[in-house]
Amino acid sequence: MAAGLIGIAMAILLEGFEWLFYGVSEGTLPQRVQAAAPWRRVLAPAVGGLLAGALWWWERATGGVVGVEAAVGDVSAHASRRMGLLRPFGDGVLQVLTVGAGNSVGREGAPRLMAGAVAAGLASRLGLEAKTTRILVAAAAGAGLAAMYNAPLGGAAFAVEITMLSGMRRRGVWLALPVSLLATVVSWLHSDGRPTFTVSIDDPAPATLVGATLVLPVAALLGAGARSLWARLRDHRLPDTWALPLGIGAAGLLTGSASLWLPVLPGNGRDALEAALLSPTSAAALLALVGVVVLKPLLTGLTLGAGATGGLLAPSFALGGSAGAAIAVAANLAGWQVSIPALALVGGGAVLSITQRAPVFGTVFVWELARGPLWVLALMAVVSAACWWLTSSLGRGGRVRPLLRGGPASS
Repeated sequence: MAAGLIGIAMAILLEGFEWLFYGVSEGTLPQRVQAAAPWRRVLAPAVGGLLAGALWWWERATGGVVGVEAAVGDVSAHASRRMGLLRPFGDGVLQVLTVGAGNSVGREGAPRLMAGAVAAGLASRLGLEAKTTRILVAAAAGAGLAAMYNAPLGGAAFAVEITMLSGMRRRGVWLALPVSLLATVVSWLHSDGRPTFTVSIDDPAPATLVGATLVLPVAALLGAGARSLWARLRDHRLPDTWALPLGIGAAGLLTGSASLWLPVLPGNGRDALEAALLSPTSAAALLALVGVVVLKPLLTGLTLGAGATGGLLAPSFALGGSAGAAIAVAANLAGWQVSIPALALVGGGAVLSITQRAPVFGTVFVWELARGPLWVLALMAVVSAACWWLTSSLGRGGRVRPLLRGGPASS
């Protein structure tokens, strides 16, 4: 229930920050960006980055934040007892502020961290054993994600496949499912149970199935490339000094400048996927989709490299969704009859599966965002599994960690 209420609060807070930075009271983030003055479009992400960076500098200098991964990985559960509430909630607000100002980084880290902290505090008060506490914290983190995106199965899959360790999963799945379902039902007080995206997808056509085979190698390449880029930039980020706010502000300035051409670039990537799902068949739309594929991972990497804390789920499915839609638009321009939203979902799920090394989560979560036909889910599962197998085979020889942490403050 706490995770559901946190999801509602973060959604409302995000809208408030978007209004504050862009001066437009209604509409999606791209609509607010387009309605704002050009100088405001450029400076909003920079100012938000400066402010958040300065507060993160103070936070990290005074002890930082104990993240969900640290709490779940600590056998003694000492880390979960040290989480507290004030710092996780403060860090979550800073993450939402950063996204609301238009910086290119995910917002899902905030409800995960907050819900995990509530679970840790509850477990401590009830005197639960260490293993149960760790499972509960992981389940709550997935529930926070489920509440924010109205995706209960995806939230449960995130908790089990990504957050939990191998020895927890068999027992943890029976806790993650009801917790994510309950959190999602609570979030309906704000979302009314509507899916994140509303799209119409026709019955499967041979051209769409052929198009999915074209998406497969592209998604594998983009997913592996984005994962490598983000990990390298995050691992070589700027130090926690005065360079932190200046670096995030500079990355925000680049994002704001790019928004003069592509209004869907600011923010976490949710709006970029929506634009891909609803993309028309035109040369201009194809150019915009290619622009997102090129610029979104670069801007996200620069924001992470500057030291920002945030998630990578939305940047991942925005990248893959835009690539899948671009292939579909190009095929339609060539005379094929290809479903653009179907290939956008296929691409989004495949790239997310690769960046997080979690094919079940990537497939189910992206499908739940639009709740498309079951044949789309089956197609997504096949492509995501093939991409996961391909990239795993090529990268075999070392275990690759999921890109969960948005920055040092959550480690």
